[in-house]
Amino acid sequence: MTRRSRLALLVAGLACAAVAARAQEFQPPAAGPSSAGGLKVDLVGFSSRGGVDVSGGTSLVLGSAFDVVELWSPNVRVRPSFEFSGSGTSTALHLAVEVVYRFQPDRAPAIPYVGLGLGYWNKEGGGEERVWPTVAMGFELAFRPSFNWLLEYHALDRLGRHRFLVGLSTRGGGPD
Repeated sequence: MTRRSRLALLVAGLACAAVAARAQEFQPPAAGPSSAGGLKVDLVGFSSRGGVDVSGGTSLVLGSAFDVVELWSPNVRVRPSFEFSGSGTSTALHLAVEVVYRFQPDRAPAIPYVGLGLGYWNKEGGGEERVWPTVAMGFELAFRPSFNWLLEYHALDRLGRHRFLVGLSTRGGGPD
């Protein structure tokens, strides 16, 4: 079985699983008052997304990110993420840690954000391994009381690699 057929089989399996799975309503814990200027370590948010890498040739990208630390404010978060990308000839794994600034609170109907970080890239087909700066820009749009639509541009390799992603993210504050 070739890599292309294995990738196609993986994508078809994920699509079938997504259709069969039913999402349950996620109710995050109520956000208590956080101390200004403090550090809060917790799972504040989670997102899953898919899209395309349009650098040099188009490849499919699937990934997730976890908002795990609030720095100084609920709007400044540390976000580890991973992304798997693949085309017909190669696959790659990208792991990153970014500091993201969200311009609006979690309950806002639209939340633009921007982030900077450092990523590790491992390309299977070409045997490449690199560490490089990353940039994330996007916004979340309210979808349900605890979920947002997510649209993101993710730049890797000092703006040399471009990814466009769409997905869902949890809302940190939950419903009133």
